[in-house]
Amino acid sequence: MKKSIIALLSVVIAGCSQSTPVKHDTMLMFMEQEKGVEPYSTRMIITSQYLRVDDGEGAKRFILFDRNRKVVFSIDPDEKTIMAVHEKHFKAGEELQPPFKLVHSVKEMPELKDAPAIMGKKARHYRLITNNKACYDVVAIKDLMPEAVKALVEFHKLMATDSMTTFNNMPADLQEACDISASTFKPARQYAFGFPIQEWGKNEYMRTLVNFDNEYKADPALFVLPEGYKRYTVQELRQGKVDFSN
Repeated sequence: MKKSIIALLSVVIAGCSQSTPVKHDTMLMFMEQEKGVEPYSTRMIITSQYLRVDDGEGAKRFILFDRNRKVVFSIDPDEKTIMAVHEKHFKAGEELQPPFKLVHSVKEMPELKDAPAIMGKKARHYRLITNNKACYDVVAIKDLMPEAVKALVEFHKLMATDSMTTFNNMPADLQEACDISASTFKPARQYAFGFPIQEWGKNEYMRTLVNFDNEYKADPALFVLPEGYKRYTVQELRQGKVDFSN
């Protein structure tokens, strides 16, 4: 168990104890870290129509998920480009199958005895396992910010449909059970237990919720794509159809 969890819960409880069901937009702030990289902040803003991911106030580089149109936009202010990733659809019987059998299980870890209750519920620690290998740990609170959970599940599942279109190009020696489950065949499984306030996995990756506002009023301008940027789809990029020289 990560030592920071108890301290984290003490911070989060101050914001959660008087929470009501989501009626407005939601703003989430996370601290993320991974091997060889300095810890960095990630902000998520969630509305009924959009999910925006950036590094905080004033960010020009961001990811925008249009939940109604089922498309993810990646905005690069340095290159002045917008890349679109659309949800892919497969006919019955044409869905991609994993290259080998994937057996998933979940182990509930010992109770966080020192953790305070949040909205009357305690955080629980789960370990996600595939083919008898521990893949991912998540500390989650059931029924916390369900709209945020819904949006994040939608996002991961859309990205998995795109991953399916290129999966067969992946060398066999890179087809690791935990990785292909997360990216392609079992996306968003960490959200099955409620909202994750902390999660961690391979390469020393960790994401920790450090602040949130579930009565946030998002500026509509945050969900407008910049004008004058070069636009292309990820499929056009893969096919070599994008000319970056102009």
